[in-house]
Amino acid sequence: MAKSLKEIELPIKREHDAIHTAANNNNIKPTEAHIEAINHLFTELELAYHNQFHKAFPDHKSLTMAKQLWLRLLIDYSPEEISKATRLVICDNTFLPTPNNIRDYCEKLIKSSVPDVKAAYREACLSNEPRTSHKWSHPIVYHAGKATDWFFLNNQTEATTFPVFERNYEILINRLRSGEKLEIPINLGLEKEKINTVDKEALKEKLSKLREDLNI
Repeated sequence: MAKSLKEIELPIKREHDAIHTAANNNNIKPTEAHIEAINHLFTELELAYHNQFHKAFPDHKSLTMAKQLWLRLLIDYSPEEISKATRLVICDNTFLPTPNNIRDYCEKLIKSSVPDVKAAYREACLSNEPRTSHKWSHPIVYHAGKATDWFFLNNQTEATTFPVFERNYEILINRLRSGEKLEIPINLGLEKEKINTVDKEALKEKLSKLREDLNI
């Protein structure tokens, strides 16, 4: 068996033209929890797919290299998502899974816990003040609305606001992928949420910058 990844330095970036995810994740520093999740993943795969596992990783070197690569390919997901996805993959698949299989299950876990972006957009647009007291389907909707700007959402057309909301939503989903917990601020009931009173010139300037950023 290969030694623990705790004792292994991540290799210098190699060319993986067919696996662009590895290159994208190469600069993300692994945490102890990520390393532990990958070690546990391989332990579970060995137990579940014994013969296939040893055929795929017949020696110390191949197993070590596989752990390094899988760590880099999965590091943009939280250790908890990796562990949950591994168990689901094992339950659903007869054959030894690939890193892409694990990524697919991680993505399904995340997407199943949050509303569709269109539904989230409608929920944000229909919400009222104080928004910290609103019964949100998921905190991500509140944070996406806040990042987009409530005044902007309520005073511009969907064609203008939705691309901005969608971009913010994807940014927040990426934060969930990395294991961040999104929470809605506690409403102390001491004061109402302030209404943004942006003047027309300031709003024009903001819209111009948003269009420039989104190329619209």
